[in-house]
Amino acid sequence: MMTRILRDPFLRFGAVIVKTSQYLFALAAILVLLSAPLSVIFSDKLLQALQQHFAIADSHYPVDSVVALLLFVSAVLVLWWMFFRYLTHIVDTVVEGDPFIASNAKRLQHMALLLLTIQLIYIPTAALGLIVETAFKGPTSKVDMFWDFTGLLMVITLFIFARVFRHGTDMRSDLQGTI
Repeated sequence: MMTRILRDPFLRFGAVIVKTSQYLFALAAILVLLSAPLSVIFSDKLLQALQQHFAIADSHYPVDSVVALLLFVSAVLVLWWMFFRYLTHIVDTVVEGDPFIASNAKRLQHMALLLLTIQLIYIPTAALGLIVETAFKGPTSKVDMFWDFTGLLMVITLFIFARVFRHGTDMRSDLQGTI
């Protein structure tokens, strides 16, 4: 059975995508986190570049808001990294031939909580984005803030799958206990 699973091109492709995504989110989180102190150190030069780029002389550089925005973005990236780490572990159990285990039910539940947290963090991140953009471009800026129903649907779906996996593992252990 395991050789058949390893030959599944979709599973192999998915495993590569999941692992690559995990590394990319880690790299992005590190880069964004490193840019926070740089945005403070080079705030004067950044303001000059912004004023030239947008051709608005009264632009200002809201250092606190930029740093907060970068910290929120890095937090979201770290949460996505954690999400893909859990997903990598689940894919590994599929490759091993036994994905219906209790730890995968816990992983799915953690993934749902991570997605819910990401959805909630998007709200202050968008607000900070509006503050920063308005400071750069002026009062005509706007940032669309909306609730992502797809994300909410994914949270609910992952909670359901976590329950299905938990119930399946309970049924399996009951069946093994009767044999």
